[in-house]
Parts: sequence; structure tokens; C-alpha cells
Amino acid sequence: MGDSLESPEFTAYGPDRFAEHLPFGRTGYLFTVPGDFPAEVPAFCHVTDWEMAVYRTRASGAEMWEVRDVNGNRRVWGEARRRRDAVGMAFQEIARKRRKDADRVADKRKAAGLEPTPPYRVEIIDSVTLVLAPTKTAVLKRVQPTGGGTPACYRVHDVGGGQPYEISTDEAVWHTVTTGILHERCGHDPHNALRFENEPEALIYAAHSLTRFWPCTGPAV
Repeated sequence: MGDSLESPEFTAYGPDRFAEHLPFGRTGYLFTVPGDFPAEVPAFCHVTDWEMAVYRTRASGAEMWEVRDVNGNRRVWGEARRRRDAVGMAFQEIARKRRKDADRVADKRKAAGLEPTPPYRVEIIDSVTLVLAPTKTAVLKRVQPTGGGTPACYRVHDVGGGQPYEISTDEAVWHTVTTGILHERCGHDPHNALRFENEPEALIYAAHSLTRFWPCTGPAV
């Protein structure tokens, strides 16, 4: 991904998007910086996606395009005469800051005698809710509310697929099954995994959060 995204998706906004006292243009464009940007930053240092605004301003005298983050410190990340250049500068500055933050975390871990990244990762692979009725087991799509004081029902489909149908809530119960993978010092670093410094903590989490889990058999690093 490098220091920029080739073509971030822009959404135009108008005067009703921001209060007048906020440092954003009355009109402009919104775009997103992914929380896993730039690609080389370790997954455990990833943050939430950032919503950004780019808009025209004369704050520095000449008319320029300016970029600020919407939900954080609202600092200026880039400024240029062209929107494309301002956004590119913002991506470069955000990449620089996130790399610096990741290096700072790595230094702290090293000073504390820890491995460069948390060595144990518990990844949730799939979750499915089963509806258990006296004569069959089905997969829950949603609980279907009903009117007129009649009981709700489960909207389901068969485990093997097929057309959805309904099962009465009076004759069935549901059970959620969650599966996952326990990664230990392997080459995988999934974004949605929880990370642990030692095996007992990882196993306790997996035992309480997952119905079934398997150790990763990928290559070690």
C-alpha cells in the first residue's frame, strides 16, 4: 500500500455536516484512512478507521485544500493547492506517525523483555447460531417478530442450505457455535485476532469464547 492509497473514495458533504464553529469547510469531501494503514505496521498496532475531511480554505492566505481528521484531534494533516496533493500529503504524514508510534511500542516491548509482537493470537473464524427443534436442527437467520399478540418465531434455513422457513419459538431453543484458530509464533497475523503474551491467557480466552478451536499448523517465524 505504501504511503498513500491510489484512489480513496470521496463523499461530498454540505453545510449541514459540521457545526459552524468547527474548523471544517462548509462544503468538502469525506474519505477514510484504514486503520491497518500503512501495511507494514504490525496488526496489534492497528487503530480504528479514521474519517477525514478535505475542503477549501484561505487560512494561510491563498486558497488551498486542507485535510483534517474528523473524530480525533482535528489536526491538519495536509495542505496543497490541489485536492489530490493535499490528500496524498495527509496519507504520507499519517503513515510517518503510525510507523513512529509502532517503533515506540517495539522499543517499549524490548525494554520490558517482551517479544517484538505478542506471540499468541486467537482468531475467530466463524460463528453460527443453531436452532434446535424436536425434529430438526436449523441455522438461525433472524428472530421474526409477529403482530397481534402472537409469539415470535425463528426464521431459519437448513444446515445444508435451501429456502428459509419458520420455526415456532415455543418448540425450539438456540445455541451459538463459534470456531477459531490459536496462532503461536507463526507467519499469520490476522487483523481480527486477540493477542496475548503467554499461552495460559490465550487458552483461557479461547476456552471461554470459542466452542471449538484448533492450533495453527502454519510455518513458524
